[in-house]
Amino acid sequence: MMSRRLPFVIRASAAAGAILLAAGCGTDLGGAIGGNSITAYQAASAFSPTGHHVAALGDGRIRVTATGSPSTPKARVEKIALARAAEYGAEQGHKFFQATAPQVAIRCAKRDYLEKGEKKQLPVRGHPVAEIDVVYASAATGPDFRPSKGTADALKAELAAENADDSARAAAAAEVAAQCGS
Repeated sequence: MMSRRLPFVIRASAAAGAILLAAGCGTDLGGAIGGNSITAYQAASAFSPTGHHVAALGDGRIRVTATGSPSTPKARVEKIALARAAEYGAEQGHKFFQATAPQVAIRCAKRDYLEKGEKKQLPVRGHPVAEIDVVYASAATGPDFRPSKGTADALKAELAAENADDSARAAAAAEVAAQCGS
């Protein structure tokens, strides 16, 4: 009886894994298919490059990177990075933070896949990216320091209320397409 049940368990596990993988991959399909949605305030993942990411640089500094869908305006991507920097500081118990000016660029990437042993290429895909380096402090030691919690709350509220109009999304997508040659 155990031997008859084992293949079913393996097949069911494989099917569940495939569904989860497809669901995870689907998180970026809005940008891949329509390319007309703006990036929400969310963490980036292995399945979806859009969102924010925090990395330690050493010496108490961190780098916050925000990546948008092709149709996300650069100003929104900058705001996502700054909101995450402020929120991260509040989560870590830091009252104030200081951020460098955002470094904004469009990153283009080729994507390859194998089909029946043959290497094929998907069209080049581009994303607006904003990076900021941040330091935190328990007290504002200069005019460039901002309150972590208040700034995070204000920026997240702005992001939630913000909705780029069709012309702004089209302009952002056209800029990405022009730079990436797609």
